[in-house]
Amino acid sequence: MRQTLHIFAKDTRHFWPEIVVSIALVAVFVWTDPIRWLSQNGLYAVAGRGIFPALLQERFLTGLVPLLIPLTWWLLIARVIHAETLVGDRQFWVTRPYEWKSLLGAKLLFLAVFLYAPIFTAQCLLLVRAGFDPASHLPGLFFNLFLISAILVLPLAAIAAVTSSFPKMTLILLTLLITLVGYVAIGLLFYADNVSLPFNGLSIPLILFFCGGAVTLQYARRKTRISRLLLMALPALMVISSLATSGASPVDRDYPRPGDHEQAPIRLSLFRDSPNPPQAYVDRSRQVELTIPLEESGVAEGYALLANNTKVIVRAADGSHWTSSWQPVGNQNYLPGDSESYLRVSVDRAFYDRARSRPVQLNFTIAFTEVKAASATTLSLPARAFSVFNFGICSPQLDWFGRQFSGIACRFPLRQPKLTYVGVQWADGPCSGPEAAVPGGAWVGNLDDSPADFGISSVWSEPLSFSNSSKQEGGKFEPRRLCPGTPISFTRYNFKGRTQYDFSIEDFRLPAYEVVNSSPGAVSFDITAQ
Repeated sequence: MRQTLHIFAKDTRHFWPEIVVSIALVAVFVWTDPIRWLSQNGLYAVAGRGIFPALLQERFLTGLVPLLIPLTWWLLIARVIHAETLVGDRQFWVTRPYEWKSLLGAKLLFLAVFLYAPIFTAQCLLLVRAGFDPASHLPGLFFNLFLISAILVLPLAAIAAVTSSFPKMTLILLTLLITLVGYVAIGLLFYADNVSLPFNGLSIPLILFFCGGAVTLQYARRKTRISRLLLMALPALMVISSLATSGASPVDRDYPRPGDHEQAPIRLSLFRDSPNPPQAYVDRSRQVELTIPLEESGVAEGYALLANNTKVIVRAADGSHWTSSWQPVGNQNYLPGDSESYLRVSVDRAFYDRARSRPVQLNFTIAFTEVKAASATTLSLPARAFSVFNFGICSPQLDWFGRQFSGIACRFPLRQPKLTYVGVQWADGPCSGPEAAVPGGAWVGNLDDSPADFGISSVWSEPLSFSNSSKQEGGKFEPRRLCPGTPISFTRYNFKGRTQYDFSIEDFRLPAYEVVNSSPGAVSFDITAQ
């Protein structure tokens, strides 16, 4: 223990400039991060200094500081580990002698005092500033530190342990960054919009095992070649595991088809009288993005359906057909009652061109997550910030002129809330007038059970995106308003199950598509399908 404290004191004396910069930046972060919450209540409310200073603070400070903090950690980790380099066989500390356990313990103590303690304190202060009790969220705070360790600290420490200097470590990190960019670029080139980063449920265990193993092996045995092989194997295994868990098979496995006698959870059909007819456009040479208006009904009371993936079979009049793979569905959720929705799918452009001269048949399969309402809270909209149990703290949003409420922004401790549907009543005219209320709603949160999401900040915030927030008058869209005292409801949902649903559209005429070229502002229209 004495040797550990001796090494710790030596590192503290040698690296006090790096320590001061890192802690000072965390302090600046505590000061600037709440600007995000203030700005969501209206741009003029930020610091009271007008729109441009507000935008400067919100976009520049709150965006830049969280990016700089990991960079200071990178410098701090590299400097303290390279102080007793683990690469080679001529280290001075081997003959001092240092016990490798004492050396490793000193480095861990250094990071605990000058990296973990400041960010933990900062996150507690941010929770207090946002109106939350840190003592009630200790599991989430420690889980967030675990995520920071696995995603940032441990990989940086592992790379520092297998390099002899900061420039060499920087070169490796740049190589990894270029490789990641190349992976994404290749995915976008060959798989269009279905590319994803190589991270899944196995990523954290793989990082802990390989990076932790490399660090321990370096301090215990200084087997640099083996440690480097471990780190080289990590990204390859992450990519393999990501590819193995992507594609069609997980959807077919996780979303079972209903039995022959089971009632369909929803009924979908083409909305032929929709004021917004089917549309199509091309932004890449191989795919046509087709958007179709649908009529929805049949969702049981107390339930909701979340559309996750879809696939389609397009059957042409000449008997040919084209089948898509599973495609993600973006933010399309269904509640009880009749309503209009939209479904977007990508279709091969060559087949689209051949089949569009005559009506086609579309056979859709949608993978749904079914959720059940667990609790509901209804209150009258206050004129200032208000707390919602098991949800967060919300505030009415001022419009650009600071005269009326144009929405609601909420902040949450350590993670997005559990999946919640927020319902409001919009007013078309002045709040004192007799105008009829127009319902609106917004989904926020997810079904994840983890106590925290990965992030430097301990406070998550976002403005809620409500439906029907504007009306069309005289060819213009006029914003609606929320009146103080109007009812607002928060309905929380829990996971119920997953299923697939099939429906068909007969005699569908594929619309003409717009070809969006790569150059900015260049759009051409294909009218040969008319």
